[in-house]
Amino acid sequence: MAATSKGTMKNVYVDCLTQQMDEFELLKSMYPNQGEIILSDKDILKEISKFLEHKTEYIPSHLDFKLNLFIDGLKLEVFVNLPSSYPKEEPDIYVRCNKMNRHNESKLNSELLEYIKENHIGEVCLYTAISWLQENIDKFAIITQENIPPDSNSTQETDNEYARLWIYSHHIYNKRKREDIVKKARELKLTGFSLPGKPGIVCIEGHHSDCKEWWKDIKSMSWKKIMIRKTEIFDPSEESTYKKFSNFEELCLINPDNKHSNMSELSKLMNELGLNQTFNDLFGLCNDE
Repeated sequence: MAATSKGTMKNVYVDCLTQQMDEFELLKSMYPNQGEIILSDKDILKEISKFLEHKTEYIPSHLDFKLNLFIDGLKLEVFVNLPSSYPKEEPDIYVRCNKMNRHNESKLNSELLEYIKENHIGEVCLYTAISWLQENIDKFAIITQENIPPDSNSTQETDNEYARLWIYSHHIYNKRKREDIVKKARELKLTGFSLPGKPGIVCIEGHHSDCKEWWKDIKSMSWKKIMIRKTEIFDPSEESTYKKFSNFEELCLINPDNKHSNMSELSKLMNELGLNQTFNDLFGLCNDE
């Protein structure tokens, strides 16, 4: 009986640690640069692998690491500790930010913990926790002139300006919304792409007035969270130089085993187009500076 119980527990740990390693690999594909993910114990991944390969009966220490994010001028240190039974057990996540006082930082961590408790019990949730941070961090930051993103509406604009907008959504699943995103872009002769899944990413480029008209229609739909993450403005004479796409298409880069967008493939595509810095800006990746 005891042996059976011990074997059952080992199977539970194998299942949990396998999910942890898969999720960690996903994070590494999103944050591949040196210094973005820092393990507390550089040997822990080897320990977990040995356990999963049945080379040891010793249950590994917790997977403990720090993720350095850079979101809208804010530097975030996300400290993650995963119990051996995560995701059955909740993760321990704590965030520090260079533009927050103690009260706001405490409130941020409290709301993040509440979000995890309400939405992700029993399933991997680091990716969605990071998405929550990206979407909500501005509510807690102390606003100063140096970390206020430029307001495109406050700059002098003309209808002839050439623009590229990068839109980030919590998710894009709904078939009608997906069709409208593409249809409206093509009607306005905009180019770019839409990436459905979780998160949803849209890039549109064309005359600024047309981009704004497209955005007005799309954002009026019902969304859990959608925002313009980055706006690029170019002189009309530079359109041929900076235009990256010849038409507007929906990309199919969703992992078959879940509904998450394939960030690794998106990163490769944007790197090929010379847009790797924009990819960093979209997902809060730190520069190598």
